[in-house]
Amino acid sequence: MEEGKLPLDLLDKILDDIEKLPDSIIQGPQVGADVAVIDYHKAIKQTQAFYQSKEKVFLVYKTDPITFPTPNPGKYAVIVNANDVVTSGAIPFGFNATIILPIGSSTKDVFNIQHGIQQECKKNNIIILGGHTEFSSSVFTPIISGAMLGFVPKDYYVPREINEGDVMFCVGWCAKEGAGIIANEGFKELSKHMGKSLLDILIKLGKDISVVNVALKINRKNQPGLMHDATEGGVLGAVYETIAPSDFGIKLHSEKFPLTNETTKVCKLLEVDPLKVISSGTLLVITSESKAKKIKKESTKEIPIKIIGEICSKKNGITLDGEIIPPPGPDAIIEALRKLEEGSL
Repeated sequence: MEEGKLPLDLLDKILDDIEKLPDSIIQGPQVGADVAVIDYHKAIKQTQAFYQSKEKVFLVYKTDPITFPTPNPGKYAVIVNANDVVTSGAIPFGFNATIILPIGSSTKDVFNIQHGIQQECKKNNIIILGGHTEFSSSVFTPIISGAMLGFVPKDYYVPREINEGDVMFCVGWCAKEGAGIIANEGFKELSKHMGKSLLDILIKLGKDISVVNVALKINRKNQPGLMHDATEGGVLGAVYETIAPSDFGIKLHSEKFPLTNETTKVCKLLEVDPLKVISSGTLLVITSESKAKKIKKESTKEIPIKIIGEICSKKNGITLDGEIIPPPGPDAIIEALRKLEEGSL
């Protein structure tokens, strides 16, 4: 494809795949339309019904890009934005995507990304509101910048409230997104050092990074003080950016973080810390100890729930096994991918 916007005939084909929009959408994606128009009062009914609430409803907005190499960037763009929206307690409602592809990308590349977006939105009852696709010499890998709207009733809004004596627990396997990317991108090189079946497990694990259902379930039943999706910088980075701006500290315990044996093995081989590897699909929750005990009962083999630390006085700092955690640096996946590219294992 040449530099510039997506040709109109291809845009028409993409739009043909979008199913009929609900009556809460006055204007949706179409050729020549500059914006989406939403009937707010109709749109919020789904949220009020889910939470059985009659309180006024807040609008939640989030934007996040996909820049790391992934096998399905369109799907992941929807997931990472939906994950962040639900940390407020909001139900994801509508999605926009700006897609910038390198010159020379094929029509197949475009349709694969768009298909991933459409399938993930359909799976979660999210409406595609519109977007923009173009080809540019400014990028060398596809960039997908997503934007998500969501709604949450006032009485179920998660306020990012922390109290001394609260606990932080981790929902889902840590580093599974990063481990999946590493296994997929470095499959040929890694298969020289470990079994292909192990790499297949990591790739499968890395595809399941949505926290939408589990976060909404936790909020509807227990209403925690804070929820946060761990992304770039891994779970330690997520802990740091959650606690550092507050008036509290936290005592973390490394043996409590849920890691699969496969993730531990591949990170050990690459000499990277799995707790610093991009970790979408891992939800951090802060709540009282009594609520945490109830939530822990929901733990399963597929989605483990483990208490990883206790909120303490700010003077005690942010510690892991008694050692102060420094501010997060570059995601450890960058070093892992560099080693794979250089074949320096």
